[in-house]
Amino acid sequence: MVPPHLIARLQHEENLRQQFNQWLASGQAARMEAWQRPAAEKLLDRMDLGPHDRTLEIGCGEGWAARLVAQRSPDGAVVGIDLADDLIASARAKSIAYQNILFAPGSAEEIPWAEDYFTHVVSIESAYYWHSPELAFREMFRVTAWGGRVFLLMSFYAENLYSLHWKEYAPAEIHLRSTAEWKEVFSLLGFVDVEHDRIPDDTPVPPDFEPDIHWRSRDEKEAFNREGALLITARKPPIPEPGPLASEPNPLRILN
Repeated sequence: MVPPHLIARLQHEENLRQQFNQWLASGQAARMEAWQRPAAEKLLDRMDLGPHDRTLEIGCGEGWAARLVAQRSPDGAVVGIDLADDLIASARAKSIAYQNILFAPGSAEEIPWAEDYFTHVVSIESAYYWHSPELAFREMFRVTAWGGRVFLLMSFYAENLYSLHWKEYAPAEIHLRSTAEWKEVFSLLGFVDVEHDRIPDDTPVPPDFEPDIHWRSRDEKEAFNREGALLITARKPPIPEPGPLASEPNPLRILN
């Protein structure tokens, strides 16, 4: 028998899958890239990526951010996961020239990868969609390498008054949390050096701007850009020092 909480998560993810696939077909995914990209590029500058780093992007969409990461880590690896299978297909098609990128369908709450692997984990405008951020953060901790870093970028958060109406139009239940609440989850699940910042968008609002469900007026869009996206960063602690019994095998550890 499937547990009720799992049924609820799978239904939530199916609703998102259908909506995100429809956004691709309607062109909404491309429009979202256009407004997310300025803050995301500033985020990438802060990630301090090296040529051999291994990065996971959760909620990769059509893979535009993953491709930017791949250019900075040409001898490393980039993995992008997303719930929407059509988005994954598009990301693969657009990334055919890249030898260091892999895209796969996947959930933040059940990341299809081995533990202690990624030097960097990043999520751009995705975290508030997760059915259980607590479970997702636990998975992120599992797959992040010891000493690796995690980066969450989001514009839907309690202090950003210009995004609160998004909840009315979301394809599924989304989480409205404050900066302090997001940071607390990181700390409770074992991450250290949990910090936050705001990344404003200084791109001029174009003269032909048309209001939509995201920004109902030009003034609201300009205020939204000034408020900035919330960036939360954290680190998985360095590998623990071996204890006195470290040489004894752990029967509960799964070896791949």
